[in-house]
Amino acid sequence: MTQGPDSADDLLLASQPIFDRADNVRGVELLYRDDQGLSALDVGEDHATAEVVYQLCTAISQKALHYRAPAFINVSADLLLARHFLPVSPAHVVIELVERITPTPALVEAVSRLHQQGFRFALDDFAFAPEWDPLLPFASYIKIDIQVSSLAEARAYRERFAHLEAAWIAERIETREERDAYLELGFELFQGYFYARPAPVYGKKIPPATLQATHLLKELCRSEPDTGEVIRLIQADPELAIKLIRIVNSAYYHPLSPIGSIQDVVTRLGFRQLSSWVTLFGLLDNAPSEYAELALTRAKACELLAQRDQLNSQDAYFIGLLSTAELLLGIPREEFLGCLELDSATSDAILRREGVYGNLLQRIEGTERQFAMRQMTPYDGNSRLFDIYQQAHHQAYELLAALTPTSKK
Repeated sequence: MTQGPDSADDLLLASQPIFDRADNVRGVELLYRDDQGLSALDVGEDHATAEVVYQLCTAISQKALHYRAPAFINVSADLLLARHFLPVSPAHVVIELVERITPTPALVEAVSRLHQQGFRFALDDFAFAPEWDPLLPFASYIKIDIQVSSLAEARAYRERFAHLEAAWIAERIETREERDAYLELGFELFQGYFYARPAPVYGKKIPPATLQATHLLKELCRSEPDTGEVIRLIQADPELAIKLIRIVNSAYYHPLSPIGSIQDVVTRLGFRQLSSWVTLFGLLDNAPSEYAELALTRAKACELLAQRDQLNSQDAYFIGLLSTAELLLGIPREEFLGCLELDSATSDAILRREGVYGNLLQRIEGTERQFAMRQMTPYDGNSRLFDIYQQAHHQAYELLAALTPTSKK
């Protein structure tokens, strides 16, 4: 299916469904496309993989696809070998290993590790060369390009690897006769122009700073973050590193002596405050100044109210800030939060306004609306909330002014 773009939407991906023997959709392959019509071969495999992965991980594509089926994506060797692979549930993705990948021992080990985590793999265009044998046990799907391999070759492959517990996909099916031939051969799944041409997927692209922050936020949101990995991820993003060093040396923190190393930044801030700053820089990238001001005010108001109610003020600030993702990014908050693996208390507070922090967030949002409408008076019983919100608004304005050299207002 094709969804036409909204006037403000971007071309994110192209999608092509994969059907079973009864013509039900059992998967959808996501293909790189951009607004200039370039394909993965035009821009380079690593870049294309990153684009598809980021859009998949924020689940933007799902609102356009409407398929309750796993997404098949081609993945580069560099991404497979990276310590942090995909911030997405293994249930939602199938990783295609194509012939351009060299099955080195390191890659086989990486695939084995990811397989243990629940990720599924499809072997695609690999010509059944012997060097691919170590990867066969990890294959949940085997794809055969019927325009490259003949029917006789496909039959021979099926007989040779009949012992594998993998579903066979016939791709590039263009006619009913081809579909019927591979149906008779015992193939379980089918893909090609006979069923559907790749369809464009439109939606909101996530700003680069937000995408870069995703892996770091996922690590920081773990129950026990790895300090060394946190430092490495910050160092891999020089712009973020500079912002963090600048803010930790600002009057906002009043350091006794200059802080110049990322390790000292992490020690000074701690994981929760660091999460808030990373979220802040990620969400506010390219955000209009009025949205940035509202987001910071809400976060600061949650923090101040938590202090008054003797709750964890850092948790409240983080929850208040994350609750503005929909406003700042233009996508449902569920889609952005889905890749962060938040604890249940945090996600319940943001998504369902449940728990003590959800109640706190609701109170601040109510005050926020009244503040915007200027309908609250100092005598209506909510004057304390109003005072807290005014104080938060003032602090947010000052903080935005302090961030002017390092973020866009």
